[in-house]
This record gives sequence, structure tokens and C-alpha cells, in this order.
Amino acid sequence: MKKIPAYFLLIITACNQPEQKQEPVMPPMAVKTDSAKTKLKNLAFDSKTDLVCGMPVKAGVEDTAHYKGKVYGFCAKECKEEFLKDPQQYLTAK
Repeated sequence: MKKIPAYFLLIITACNQPEQKQEPVMPPMAVKTDSAKTKLKNLAFDSKTDLVCGMPVKAGVEDTAHYKGKVYGFCAKECKEEFLKDPQQYLTAK
């Protein structure tokens, strides 16, 4: 019987091992301390209500529009889009 060198057995053993997948290490994410919603709460709007639906701005603002140097808050993107179709209509009704 022939002797098999030890290093040969080591190679065979290593080749028969199932491949271990390493999970990628994700870098830590930066924590934002001032979110977009917080910034919207701190804005001073030129109207106390959503000019399209009448909802009070203090109840929550999801979007804003700038018109003639003023900032208007809206409860939803749809209200903002409606306002931008004819802003003067909503401002005269104010």
C-alpha cells in the first residue's frame, strides 16, 4: 500500500468543503437629525390653510409651492398640482 502525502489529503479535504458565502459588510448609515417633514413644520407659510381643499396647514404639509415670492403649503401633491394650474384663482378666493 502506498502512503499518501499529508498535504495531498489536506488539498482533497479542502476542495470537498462547501463554499461559505460571506455576507457583505455594510457601512453604518449616517443618521439624519432633521428630516424633510421636520423642515416643513418649521416653514412659515403665506396661508394658514391648503388653498385648494381648505385643510389647515398645521394639520400636516406634504408639499409646497413657491408663487410670486411666497411659499404655500399643501396637504397632498394633488392639491399642489391643482393650485399650480391656476394659482390666481385660489389666491383671489383666499
